[in-house]
Amino acid sequence: MDTINLHRILDELIDKYKNNEYVYGRLCNYLEKLLPVALDNSVTVHKQREERKKQLTTDRDEFTSRFLQKNNYFYSSYSELFLHYDGIHFKVYSEDDIQHQILSTISNEHHLMDWKHKTNIAILKRIKEKSPLSAIPESATIQYVINLLYPAYFSTRNQAKYFLTLIGDFLMAKHGSNAGACAVDTCAVDTCAADTCAADSAGEGTTDSTGTSTGASLIYIISPMFKEFLRELSNQSNAFFGTSAISNNIKFKFYAHNYKNCRLIQFNNKNKKLLLNPDVLKHMIDLLCVSAHYSQRYGSADAFLHKCGETALVEHALYLNKNTAESIVAKFLERTITVLPSARVNSRNMIFLWKHYLAEQNIPNVVFYSTMKNILKEKYTYDEETDCFCDITSANLPLVSKFIKFWDTIINEEDAEIEIDELLGLFKQWLNNSKICLNVNESLLLDLIHHFYPDISIVDNKFIQNVKSSLWDKRTDVINALELFKLKCSEQEEEFTKSLNDAYEYYTSLNNPINVSKRFFEKIAVELINVHIDADGLIKASWWKA
Repeated sequence: MDTINLHRILDELIDKYKNNEYVYGRLCNYLEKLLPVALDNSVTVHKQREERKKQLTTDRDEFTSRFLQKNNYFYSSYSELFLHYDGIHFKVYSEDDIQHQILSTISNEHHLMDWKHKTNIAILKRIKEKSPLSAIPESATIQYVINLLYPAYFSTRNQAKYFLTLIGDFLMAKHGSNAGACAVDTCAVDTCAADTCAADSAGEGTTDSTGTSTGASLIYIISPMFKEFLRELSNQSNAFFGTSAISNNIKFKFYAHNYKNCRLIQFNNKNKKLLLNPDVLKHMIDLLCVSAHYSQRYGSADAFLHKCGETALVEHALYLNKNTAESIVAKFLERTITVLPSARVNSRNMIFLWKHYLAEQNIPNVVFYSTMKNILKEKYTYDEETDCFCDITSANLPLVSKFIKFWDTIINEEDAEIEIDELLGLFKQWLNNSKICLNVNESLLLDLIHHFYPDISIVDNKFIQNVKSSLWDKRTDVINALELFKLKCSEQEEEFTKSLNDAYEYYTSLNNPINVSKRFFEKIAVELINVHIDADGLIKASWWKA
């Protein structure tokens, strides 16, 4: 209310009661004595309230800051979940427990009792502004996450860091949508090795002076062995943070992508199967938070490569970016093919050599065979009638032909099973110490079977189903060994039970050319002498005393 209105009201009161001596006297008394005192008191009370409010505000802010520094709480707005970080792991935390801690701490310190609930609300509001993806994890957390990935999934720590950084890029929305990406999982393995296509030239990204991509979305290619891992990673990132695009730009096969926009993810290819570690599942949020941190720290996965001193990792990641279909095939030919007049390599063998070369280099199938065949036709004489390339050979071809002959003459389809290490032993035995033996390993045998005998079922890259070797009767080996073990126990008049492990140790001491696995040995032993095996799996003395 302005001064003019105050004067008007006062004038109206004076005019109204000027003829009423009693009321007029009271009005004068109020104005002269009571109102000044009342106003002075109001000023004092207001000042005290303001000072109290200011002090409480200061205390609240100081308490809030101290509480948040002491207690690392975060909030995911998408999942509406609170998280607590104890310096090692991020864990889902109850809002009720957080409020209890806040109110209990205030009660213990007393000075904010008047603003107890207001302070509680203010702290919860501050926590809800803190995303765990913005957290800076402690070194213990970072090392824990890296150790989950290395060496189980990646061969070096930098490979693990690169993977984490690109996952962080997706979490922090540093990759645009990739609407034009092909559905590569439907690509046929035998026809796709892949090259660039005309349709893919549109939307080609550019790079800055550091080599960091600044254009279209990048495509990351990783082994199909990571399918389960990435599926779980994508599911949990979506559940916690609403980020569903993690797997959109990560492909398990290459198909008609622009080489410039492709990055290869190197992994530990010594493993034939990657199992999903339960600790990875349990602490997936740690992995996601460390990934976001690395993305913020390095700027992007490409920027990480620019700063990384591990040359092999950088060269592998940028392999497609720095090559063409022609240069990749040229490197393959230089390493694999030798000019030899009158020699020939048929197309089927050429495809095997190509696949084996890619596996050795840890590179996905990146050139369509039709494209590769056209490149080869320009370089070598090609016989259309026999589908052969003339006057060339490869050091691996004698091994290939030997294995095919071995398989076709020695291996039969029966209701049996051979393990890959047993097959390797049989093949080397069949080769009879040939120099070719030096180049044979389990991985190569698996490649040969997959390529030349695709209908053969192989479980866990170890157990070859429904086949039997005419060179070796595994079951008979076990039966004979058990009879010898029984005779030995009988001659020595053994009185105590024996374990199946004792029987297997005796079997392996017989210097057999090839030994069956302990798993197979015990399976056959249980079938044959089951009545003489007790509840603890021990062989009773009644077996050899019978």
